[in-house]
Amino acid sequence: MKQVDWQKERERLVRLYSNMEDGELKQIGADRRGLTDTAREVLFAEMSTRGLSLPPDSLWIEPPADNANSPKPVVLREYLDLQEATLAKSLLDSAGIENYLLDSNVVRLSWFYSNLVGGIKILVRAEDAETANTILDEDAGKAPGSEP
Repeated sequence: MKQVDWQKERERLVRLYSNMEDGELKQIGADRRGLTDTAREVLFAEMSTRGLSLPPDSLWIEPPADNANSPKPVVLREYLDLQEATLAKSLLDSAGIENYLLDSNVVRLSWFYSNLVGGIKILVRAEDAETANTILDEDAGKAPGSEP
């Protein structure tokens, strides 16, 4: 499992958003629920630079937490397919494991961006990673129509 390097992620998002068309940015801005704070900040900056209007609540960006002791999320798995990522998220949600899909809005906007961004990443807290892997592995081992 990899630790997320937020500086590299910010640089990646700057490149990604700067290469998008205005309409694509507006679509992502309209549905920001799946964006990290970093992604929201970069999106806001790119849209502001271009003079694009933002939805009313998009001016709200949660200030970065200054918790050096807070656990860092780890990338548990990567999916090229939105449906698989959503299923994995649902399984972890049902088990009470806090998780987050990274880049799902980009892939939802245009599926062909999936390879460009490295797929949809599912992030969990480091202390939940082993349990989350076990849950996802158990589900992957179940064949459709098999007895539970």
